[in-house]
Formats: sequence, structure tokens, C-alpha cells
Amino acid sequence: MNLQNFEKALEQDFVTIRHSPENKMLWNQWRGSIPSDPLREAMIFACEFIVANEIELILADYTKMQPPSLQDQNWIAIHSAEILQHSKLKRVANVMGTDIFQQLSIETIYQIASQTPLPCESRDFMFKDDALEWLFSTE
Repeated sequence: MNLQNFEKALEQDFVTIRHSPENKMLWNQWRGSIPSDPLREAMIFACEFIVANEIELILADYTKMQPPSLQDQNWIAIHSAEILQHSKLKRVANVMGTDIFQQLSIETIYQIASQTPLPCESRDFMFKDDALEWLFSTE
């Protein structure tokens, strides 16, 4: 799969969101320390895009992102889950950075979001190739 063939859905200093309509896939790349308002706006945009475009697969790359605040983690988890529970998502692959605090922040978001029934399975990976292999596997 060629990740260069994705269409850009959103491009900002701290995030690039790409879309592959034929694969019903979204590819997010998050970068740096993101202020609360832009982070929340980008998350809502991504969630609404996922529902509107019937996205089934997500490759979320957090390798260059600084951990969001605890308040943002809670907000993201609650608001994202409210929207995504109505999605057609099947699998979400998170590519994690080496920063343990960043890894814990993503885990916290998923733990809080899991209080809302979501239609998808998610897994964490250290390498993009492993994440893509799992996303497209038939197991």
C-alpha cells in the first residue's frame, strides 16, 4: 500500500490528516505540543470526517506528538467516543513514540473512551509497517 496516494483532508502545523477513499482509511500524523483549542478542533474534525466518509481503518501516528494535558485527554476521550460510537470503524492502529508519558496519555484516552461502546478494535504499535500489516490482515 502506498501511503503517498492519500488525499489531504486537513493540514496544520501540528497535524496532517489524510484520507484514502478506496481503502476507507484515515491516516493521522500528530506533531509537537498542541494547544488545547486547536487539538480539540482537530479531533472533532477527524471524528466527524470519519463518520461522514464511513472510514473503517485508521492509522494514527503519534511518534512526534507531545502528551496532551490530562484535561485534554479527558475531553478528547469523551467527545471522540460520543461521535465515533456512530461510525463504521473496524480497526485503529496507533503508532506510538518512545516517550512513556506520550504512550500513557494515549492509553488514558482509550481507557476513558472505552466507557462508551465503540465499534472498533484498537492496538498500539512501535512501527508503522507492523500497524499497516495488522490493519489489512484478515484475522
